Amino acid sequence: MKIVGSNIEMNSQSASVKEHQKQESVRYWKDDPAKGEANAQIRDAITDQLQISDQAKEALKQRNTKLVRELTSGEPIELEFSDKDRLKLNILEKMLSALLGKDFKFKVPSKIETDSASQPVLVIPGNGANPQALSRVGWGFAYDYHETYRESQKMSFEAKGVIQTADGRVIDFELNLNMSREFYRQSNIQVRAGDAVLCDPLVINFDGIPSGLTNTKFSFDLDCDGTEDQISFANPESGFLAIDSNNDGKINDGSELFGPQTGNGFEELAQYDLDQNGWIDENDAVFDKLRIWTKDQQGNDELFALGQKGVGAIYLGNVAAEFGLKNNQNELLGQAQKAGIFLREDGTPGVVQQIDLVV
Repeated sequence: MKIVGSNIEMNSQSASVKEHQKQESVRYWKDDPAKGEANAQIRDAITDQLQISDQAKEALKQRNTKLVRELTSGEPIELEFSDKDRLKLNILEKMLSALLGKDFKFKVPSKIETDSASQPVLVIPGNGANPQALSRVGWGFAYDYHETYRESQKMSFEAKGVIQTADGRVIDFELNLNMSREFYRQSNIQVRAGDAVLCDPLVINFDGIPSGLTNTKFSFDLDCDGTEDQISFANPESGFLAIDSNNDGKINDGSELFGPQTGNGFEELAQYDLDQNGWIDENDAVFDKLRIWTKDQQGNDELFALGQKGVGAIYLGNVAAEFGLKNNQNELLGQAQKAGIFLREDGTPGVVQQIDLVV
C-alpha cells in the first residue's frame, strides 16, 4: 500500500483515581458505680447449657461461696486482662506494626481496681434452674481499625480520517479504543475485651418512629461466628435493612445485614451505589434486592421490599448520633451510633440508624 494523501484526527482522554482511607479508634472505659452502670445485668439472657455431675456442682458451689465472701468483703478488687485478651492485643500490635511500618504499642493498665460492692455475683444454679448470664464486668476495651484502598483508571482513544492510496482508493475510517481497570481492598481489625460485644446493623424507621429495641431476645448469628447470639430486635415500627443474598426467602445471619461484619453499615451499603450519586435508588441494581426485615407480634419473620414500605431512596450520608437504648431496668440493649435519611415515594423523609446491638 502506498499512501498519497491523508487527513487524520486523533483524540484521547485518561483519568486515574486513588483513594486511601484509614479509620482507627480505641475506647477503654470503667463504669461509674455511683451511676449504677456496673450492676446492670440482662436477666433473661440465654446461655449454652452444660450438664455436670452432682460432685462437680458441689465443688462449684464451694468455689462460689469463696467468691461471694471476697466480693462482699468491702475490699477493692483488681481485674486483669485474661491471657487470651493479651494474646489478641499482642497479635494486633504486630499486625499494626507491619501495616504502619513502625512499632505500635497499646498502653493498657496491668490491673483495674474496682469497688467490690459494684461487682455482680456469680450464681451456680441447682438442678432444674435456668442459668443466667453475667452481662457486665464493669470495664471494657474496644479497638477498631478500618482501611480501604480504591484505585481506578480509564483511558479512551479515538481516531478518524480519510486516506488516499496510490491505486485510487479512498479509505474513510473511524476507530475507538476503551480501557479501564479498578482495584479495591478492604481491611478490618476488631478487638473486644471486657463487657458485651456490640454489632451494628442498619435499622430503617419506616413508620416515622425512632428506633427502639425489644426486651424479648431472639436467636440469631449476628457476628457470623457460627453460633447463635441472643439479641434484641427492632421494634415493630422499624426493621433491619437486609439483602437476601442466597434468595432463600430468609435472613440467615449477619452477613445478610449491613454493618455487623465491618462496623460501618452505611459504607457497606455505599458499595452498591453504581451511579455514584450518593443514594441507593432505582438506578442501582441492588434496590430491588433490598429487604426490610421485621417480626410480627408472634415473633415470626417478615421480609418486605422497600417499595412495600414506601421507601423510594436511601441517602448514604450520615452523622454521629449516639444514644443508649435501655430497658426499664436500665439494662443496655443497644447503642445508636449514626443516623441518616431515606426518602419515601410520597416525598417525605425518614430516618435510618446504625444501632450497635449487645451480643
